[in-house]
Amino acid sequence: MAHAGASDVTAGSPDTDFVEYLERHLAERGWTVHDFCEHSGLKPSVVFRWRKGYRPDIGNARIMARALDVPLLEVLVKAGRLSADEAGAEVRIGPELDSVPTQVLLREVSARVERMERSAGAAAPAEAGV
Repeated sequence: MAHAGASDVTAGSPDTDFVEYLERHLAERGWTVHDFCEHSGLKPSVVFRWRKGYRPDIGNARIMARALDVPLLEVLVKAGRLSADEAGAEVRIGPELDSVPTQVLLREVSARVERMERSAGAAAPAEAGV
């Protein structure tokens, strides 16, 4: 099974946009959480933590995107890891994301999240993984 998302971050309450996004995609496929986990390799506990307000780290976002056959940038925006503006800019100027190593993506997304949090004036608390 895939890693548990060691850098999940919570904002204190569920991100309804992200949870609704995931639930909609599961419903469209007629999948339960367990079906999704079979297709993705993620543990059910990871998905249940997402429902409680944790966001997927870059690795799990990539796994989710592949399992649902949706764009990685779309998942990153829904998960709050990138703004829609950043995702749009990345699509225009960036390489094909599937060819970029996870660690490179993680560093870039982390840097962008830090910049966003600094500009917003408040950082979300980090918690050790699932």
